[in-house]
Amino acid sequence: MTSTLDDPAARARIDAAGMLGVVERTAEQWAEAVRRALGAEGLPDAAGIASVAVCGMGGSGIAGDVLQAIAAPRASIPVAVVKGYQLPSWVGPDTLCIFLSYSGNTEETLACFKQAEARDARLVVVSTGGALAARATDRGVAVMTPVAGLQPRAAFASLVAPVLIVAQRLGILDDVADEVAETEHVLRDRARALGGDVPTADNEAKRLAERLDGGLPWIWGQDGILAAAAARWRTQLNENAKVPAISSVLPELDHNEIAGWDPGVAAMKDIVLVTLRDTDEHPRVATRIGLTLRAMSHRVGGIAEAYATGVSPLARLMSAVLLGDFTSVYLALRRGVDPTPVEALERVKNELR
Repeated sequence: MTSTLDDPAARARIDAAGMLGVVERTAEQWAEAVRRALGAEGLPDAAGIASVAVCGMGGSGIAGDVLQAIAAPRASIPVAVVKGYQLPSWVGPDTLCIFLSYSGNTEETLACFKQAEARDARLVVVSTGGALAARATDRGVAVMTPVAGLQPRAAFASLVAPVLIVAQRLGILDDVADEVAETEHVLRDRARALGGDVPTADNEAKRLAERLDGGLPWIWGQDGILAAAAARWRTQLNENAKVPAISSVLPELDHNEIAGWDPGVAAMKDIVLVTLRDTDEHPRVATRIGLTLRAMSHRVGGIAEAYATGVSPLARLMSAVLLGDFTSVYLALRRGVDPTPVEALERVKNELR
């Protein structure tokens, strides 16, 4: 009997809005976003930028986490991510503030924009429209437009690419052209290997979805690029598959969380660990992973490992993200849940209004 994941008609019945197809076209979205970002006009003056604050929430805000992870080992100035209503006190005229809101109506991001403007910070907006784009246009602030007509989380590639290109064009990152090009190729290859037409026996994302079905996903990242990827896995499992999920980061989790994994807690048997692995792991982190997984093997319900692909840190980060995107959609389909609607989120937004 053909499984739901390998039955195109069954997939189409559940995935009414075509989220799987959007994920399959991530490389094309990436390429279009890069093209738009390279041609964007009106960027602020690069001279004297001493810090960067990336402001955004949800699927938009994680693009800031990507920039922070990529910039940390190579940028000469700090990059902070703001996920709330209040800018740090140090934001001022020598700060580049990048505002990410797919809809343009995210209230936390709008609040930060108003504060940054009052402090004469240097502003860039990434948005499809809404109040944020309107305010930016009125004030002569550069606006980069991601691919429209998607759920914000499904536009991840076209939110990440502009942030990286802005960072390069303003001298915060060195030339990222080769990494950006490699990322497009890696995303294409990854999508071909994980797409809906690839049977479960040959499809890593479908097999991971099977492992996670009925369990509590616990995603382990690593300090750096895979911390951002693990956070993205968690939120995609939340929003697409409609399941609770947890993400943690090594080596930090070895200094606190493992103490709470008592085999006497019944819920431990519901946990399925997915450890994100990298070809460029810190050797001590690699040792910790082996030791910690061995210690947890008899306490949790299942363990899986998933490797990033690619050469550059950017390509590896985005490859790990794409695997999580596919896995979350396939888990939704296994559960018979349409991955696109997020009724709980919309309900809270409406009540806030």
